[in-house]
Amino acid sequence: MRSASDSCDHTSRRGHVAATVVTGVLQAPALRLVPGGPIGGALRAPASKSVTNRALIVAALASGTSVLHAALDSDDSRAMRRCLTALGARFVVDGGPWQVHGTGGRIGSAPEPLHAQLSGTTARFVTAVLALSDGGGVVTGAPPLRRRPIGPLVDALRTLGAKAEDTDGGLPVRLGGGGIAGGVVEVDVAGSSQFASAVLLAAPYAQTDVTCRWRGTAATDYIALTVELMRRWGADVRSVPSGWVVRAGAGYRPRVETIEYDASAAAHLYALAAATGGTVTVTNPAPTRQPDAGAVAVFEALGCTVTDDDGAVAVRGPSQLRPIDVSLAAMPDQVTTFATLAALAPGTSVLREVGVARLHETDRLSALATELGRLGVEIAAARDSLTVHGGSAAGPARLQTYDDHRLAMAFAAVGLAIDGVTIADPGCVAKTYPRFWDDLRALGGRVAVADEGEVRR
Repeated sequence: MRSASDSCDHTSRRGHVAATVVTGVLQAPALRLVPGGPIGGALRAPASKSVTNRALIVAALASGTSVLHAALDSDDSRAMRRCLTALGARFVVDGGPWQVHGTGGRIGSAPEPLHAQLSGTTARFVTAVLALSDGGGVVTGAPPLRRRPIGPLVDALRTLGAKAEDTDGGLPVRLGGGGIAGGVVEVDVAGSSQFASAVLLAAPYAQTDVTCRWRGTAATDYIALTVELMRRWGADVRSVPSGWVVRAGAGYRPRVETIEYDASAAAHLYALAAATGGTVTVTNPAPTRQPDAGAVAVFEALGCTVTDDDGAVAVRGPSQLRPIDVSLAAMPDQVTTFATLAALAPGTSVLREVGVARLHETDRLSALATELGRLGVEIAAARDSLTVHGGSAAGPARLQTYDDHRLAMAFAAVGLAIDGVTIADPGCVAKTYPRFWDDLRALGGRVAVADEGEVRR
């Protein structure tokens, strides 16, 4: 059997997962998309990155051995496993269900910095877990991650008695050790709901009960997702107005967990159908708290037909997309998907309450305005909204992805709809969906490694 650290050796030259991807496109500097009419087919969406990384945290903190079925093997989950291994958890990953040998909440110190790579969930959740240790350590990440905020989490941990210091509001974060005392804290989640989720995940191992309230607008359904998972694993979490009380001493119990599908990834697959007038069926959706499951309503607003046949959800694209005016406050990750589709829809679309997307892997609003502008699309990026004047998109254009997986997957939709689109750095999809390009091809989409002239253009 192979340990988690062994499995991390099988990466591409860019550090992205390549072992299970057969097309080799993850290593390509750029891909050329080839429109070929409507695409279609049925397939399973990958497992949820959000649920996988939460399950890895609670399994690593639990006493005993847990088993995770259908977990997502991606850059983000490998970063999480490496950090938790350094803190004393042990993973067995050999192609089947993952075994996680937990620490019982006895977190070791980190003599070497814990590197979260580009994974925001890893950086934030591991910071809270490391605060439980006696000796402390440092959490850091790749340059784009170091630009993302973590200050509100560090402030919350200090309020709860932890010794923590960030770097101008971001990574690296230094934890001084000594554990989390507990108490009452209000977490500012305007920058990310993950700040509150991180506090909650570590709270069962605080010295006294933790009352965690949140303030600010965020995708708070992700916090509810965290609480639901904590309860399944044995934590005592009680709801109070705008927050929760977590009882100290009621830690996690080992269990067997099957990781649900990734609603965010499914939306990227549906977008391929929406852009080309085809039909894509995702066969493995299930009831979920993932807010991006609500994206199907936005596809309907765009003119798509959505059907649910005994749990298999199909999206059929229209002959002509319609402009939309919609709030994405609950699912800001999908601003990339719907901005790209809005670029294909004649008329003016407005995507509202998406300002938090400026704090993701890159400033997504500015990136969308810049890159879709290369296709001749007029986009106005305001502080908290994006206005897209669509219907005139045309190639050729080489679209940059800013090492952002969601930009790359979103741009694939427009590349299958209009001629001449080349997408740079396609390997960035391995952050959450290593098989994206393989699945696109399985649905009938055509991609080719760009030649040298296209790469340089």
